[in-house]
Amino acid sequence: MKKKLKPIIIFLFKISLNKVFNFILGILNFVIIFRNGKAIGDHVYMSSVIREINLSSKKKILLFTNYYELFVNNPRIFKLFKFNFDNYIWFFLKCLEGKNILEFNSIYAKQDMDHSFLYYHKNRNVPLAQAMSEHFELNIDYSNLKNEIFLSEKEIETLEKKYLYLKKFSIIQSTTKKTYTCNKEWKISGMQNIIDNFSDINWLQIGTSIEPRLNNCKHLFDLNLREVSFLIYKCDFLVSYEGLFNHIASCFDKKNFLIHTGFVHSNSINYKNNILIHENDNMECYPCFKLNCSSHQKNFISKLSDEKVINIIEKNI
Repeated sequence: MKKKLKPIIIFLFKISLNKVFNFILGILNFVIIFRNGKAIGDHVYMSSVIREINLSSKKKILLFTNYYELFVNNPRIFKLFKFNFDNYIWFFLKCLEGKNILEFNSIYAKQDMDHSFLYYHKNRNVPLAQAMSEHFELNIDYSNLKNEIFLSEKEIETLEKKYLYLKKFSIIQSTTKKTYTCNKEWKISGMQNIIDNFSDINWLQIGTSIEPRLNNCKHLFDLNLREVSFLIYKCDFLVSYEGLFNHIASCFDKKNFLIHTGFVHSNSINYKNNILIHENDNMECYPCFKLNCSSHQKNFISKLSDEKVINIIEKNI
């Protein structure tokens, strides 16, 4: 019975309150943006769109997110709210979605379970942040996207004392998150080879404790997002895959050797601070877009040699 009533309630909300709420927000120059999901990186690059909306349209932004901690101290946001997927607020915002109540999510997010949502966009090569917000009617300038995380002076001082022992260091990861796709990854042995070839560098592996541990480096796992952001802010450079660390590195213009597998077009995930390491020119299916494509992953691993990765890093550190 509840399942049958839900679409009726949503319909009634939309025809009775949707236009009213969006009209009032427009008059007051407010816009509500909401995002709820497990992909932390999506929330990080949402900050670039928030930045552009605040700078260009001077809108007062009310942000609802389940990763509240990423937006603490953000001066672009008028008011920050934390909520979860099972919260009634999520239900109401979805019902009231309109010109000034906007979900940061691709309109093709749930098109199917075989391809990235980018596959269904008219222009498949746009930045992820653009694909997630191009349905916004706000004339956003996507030519100068810049992710942002704001660490306070007190926060930096406290964390500098906590991690004083690290001194000068660079960050590396062993694997990527595989809940979405396995096709963002190179190989663990290659990452280990990087560490072994640059033994004079103080390497730090960050991530989660369930990820394989690399040898001959320090490990800091399961940190909160503020600490992860601080460590990326303080490091000399990173070696990473497409994902959370890549998006956070952009916040601080940190040099990042990004190993790009060709799962999506490089335009979608590349930032000005990145040094892209890839074999896209030699890949038969670039960009791939398939979430489950073992042939693409095997093809990439066989084509991108350890020597090429190490040479690019050596020339640019």
